[in-house]
Amino acid sequence: MDEEKFNELKTWFYDYVSSFYTDDCFIQQNVKLKEEHSIRVCENASLIAISEKLDNDNYFLAKTIALLHDVGRFKQISKYRTFKDSESENHAVLGVKVMKAGNVLSKLPIDEQRLILLAIVNHNRFQIKGNLDERTLFHAKLIRDADKLDIYNVLLEHHYQKDEIPNPALELGLPDKTEYSPIIVKEIMENKIASVDLVKTCNDMNLTRLAWLFDLNFRETFRLVKERGFIDKLIATLPDNEEIRSLQTHLNEYIVQVLRN
Repeated sequence: MDEEKFNELKTWFYDYVSSFYTDDCFIQQNVKLKEEHSIRVCENASLIAISEKLDNDNYFLAKTIALLHDVGRFKQISKYRTFKDSESENHAVLGVKVMKAGNVLSKLPIDEQRLILLAIVNHNRFQIKGNLDERTLFHAKLIRDADKLDIYNVLLEHHYQKDEIPNPALELGLPDKTEYSPIIVKEIMENKIASVDLVKTCNDMNLTRLAWLFDLNFRETFRLVKERGFIDKLIATLPDNEEIRSLQTHLNEYIVQVLRN
C-alpha cells in the first residue's frame, strides 16, 4: 500500500458517500456525521501509526482501514434509518459486502485486500475473533482504538448540542433518563468491558463507552484519551454522586498506570 493507492481509495470514498446525499434532513445529517467521523478516525489512525513507527506500507494500510471502516453505515442509515445493528444489519459486514460488490480493493494485492476486510469486520465486535496472523491482528487492534477515540468525541458533541441539534440515531432508541445501571459501574470497577446487554438508558451507553478503556491497545491511544480529557468529560454527562466520582478516580488512575509502564 502506498500514498497513491490510498488517495485513489479516498476519491472512491468521497464519491461513494456523496451518492447518499439527500434532501431528507435526517439521512443527510447522519451521512455527513459518518463521513466526518471516518476522516477523523483516519487522523487518529495516523497518530497511532506514527507513534508505532510503522513503515510506509503499514502506515497507509492503517489509514485505508480507518477511512473505509464505516462504509456500511451509509447504506445502513439510508435503508433502515438507524445505526442500531440489531435492528438492521451488522454495519461492518455490510461494508465488506459493499466493497466486494464494487471491487473497490481490486487494485491491491490479495493479501492486503484480505487484511483490510478482516480488520474492518473486527472493528465493531465485542472482541476480535478469528485466527488472525500477527500483522492483521495488529491492524484490527489499531482500527478499534482509532474508532473508539472518535466515538468518544461524537458522543460528547451530541450530548452538548442535543437540545439545539437533536439526533435520535445516536441514542439508539434509548431513553435519556437520569437512571443508570449499578451493575455496569461494578463491572468497570473490576476493569471489565461492560456488556451491551445491560444497557437500558443513554447513561448506560456512556458507561459502556467508559469501559472501552480496558479494550484499548496502544500507549498513544491512552495518551490521546488523557490529552483530550475524554474520561472527565464523559463522567460529567453522568449523575454527580459518590459512586460516579469513585468511578472517575478509578479510570483516571488506570490511565496513569498504563502510561507509567
